[in-house]
Amino acid sequence: GTYTLVDTISSADWSSIYDRGLNNNHYSCLSTGTTCSSVYYIYYTDSSTAYYITLTNGKTVEDALVDMLGADDENTANYNTTNSTIKGNSTTEGTLDYWYYTNIDQKGYSDYIEDTVWCNDRSIYQLNGWDPNGGTTKDYIYFGTVGRAFNYTPSLTCSRDIDKFTVSTDTGNGALDYPVGLLTSDEVMLAGGARSSNSTYYLYTGEDYWLGSTIGSVEGNARDFFVDSLGSLYYINVAQTYGVRPSISLKPGFTLIGDGDGTVNNPYIVG
Repeated sequence: GTYTLVDTISSADWSSIYDRGLNNNHYSCLSTGTTCSSVYYIYYTDSSTAYYITLTNGKTVEDALVDMLGADDENTANYNTTNSTIKGNSTTEGTLDYWYYTNIDQKGYSDYIEDTVWCNDRSIYQLNGWDPNGGTTKDYIYFGTVGRAFNYTPSLTCSRDIDKFTVSTDTGNGALDYPVGLLTSDEVMLAGGARSSNSTYYLYTGEDYWLGSTIGSVEGNARDFFVDSLGSLYYINVAQTYGVRPSISLKPGFTLIGDGDGTVNNPYIVG
């Protein structure tokens, strides 16, 4: 029930510790002692602040990562239990579930919709400060979406079962109430989106709107990818208020039987 620190560094001056680097000194009792019942794991620092989590009862930082992100060998039912603000529910206006319930379910179109996988990829690209064995506390944890965006190598493979959001558990985690989601950063790249502006591809709207891909945690805040008003692919703190574009997948076998242009006033007609 206690933790004992070894190979410690100490100084009354935070800037001195920061400059020396905490790459191998992530743990602290937040006191002058080296034994404590709760140990504090520092995962990110800047010149004035240390960001940390509290570990108790013998838990390790690896345990904390499983608690936060789950793992493929864990029961997926134990995770993804809290709805995001953007998912919402069928009675909360402006959310994905409300849009689906109002425009698809209540109008009798649900039989046409496929329960496809909506991937929220949280595989690890770089642990950085979350790696207790030398990971730098001067950089953030990044998920797989970041590596593919930086290298412009989009993929439609969702590597972790726990990140495959579906209604049924047959092909995914069964965490959704309705088969609706957001496009991923990979899908935007495949459509022509990049870090530069592009007003000529079909996902350009002239507005900022969220995607269903997160980059990781930055200074304790989640950041997600979005398409900006110039058609560029970027990421930003999720506290921002941007637009939402609900996405659905038609079941196989449907074809376009009318003109339409996909707008609200002139939608595509399928059958």
